[in-house]
Amino acid sequence: MDKTDIKEKLLLLGITAGVFLPIRIIFSAYVSDFWLGSLGVVSIFAVIFVCLVKKNKLGRLGEIFERQTKKTLGGKTGKYVIALSLFFLVYFGGTLYFIERGNTVFFEDKEIFYLAILNEQGYNVEDMSSYDLIGPKLIAYTDSGNFQSIAKLDYMFSIAYAVMNDLSEDWLSHIVIIMFVEQIEVIGLLIFFRQTYKQVKISSI
Repeated sequence: MDKTDIKEKLLLLGITAGVFLPIRIIFSAYVSDFWLGSLGVVSIFAVIFVCLVKKNKLGRLGEIFERQTKKTLGGKTGKYVIALSLFFLVYFGGTLYFIERGNTVFFEDKEIFYLAILNEQGYNVEDMSSYDLIGPKLIAYTDSGNFQSIAKLDYMFSIAYAVMNDLSEDWLSHIVIIMFVEQIEVIGLLIFFRQTYKQVKISSI
């Protein structure tokens, strides 16, 4: 991989991060808070961008985009990129799941942990074992050792993510929702790009 190739990849990465993500954040903040409301926003811009590239309306930038798309997504690397996006989709989806669990199933425990971290209302992190927490009781009722381990992880992650979300004043869940929706669109766009340029055979990198 030569320096020119690296520079072109970094340029496209910078454009993607500097344009598409802010579009999602701005839309989510000022147009629609509901996550499905912003689904398709970036795709519209991306499809328009590809159409302009195909019609040679973007000059040098269009040439770089087309060349790098063919090289990166036309071979095995494209499959790896899709797999990575699927991984992040599961990760961000799991984070939202745990935040929701912490704010519903383990709400009372989450509130105790939150107050203890802030040292408010007489709660203290060093005295957590003395408080009447629901989670440990629920885990104790689980018979199988394997299920107990899963229950402990569920409890731990649910409390941790829910508390972090409260400390961030819900900004954590807001950003995670944006990134979750982003991955859905990224996967769709990657498949769209591969189909668009599949007729050109490029050696995988």
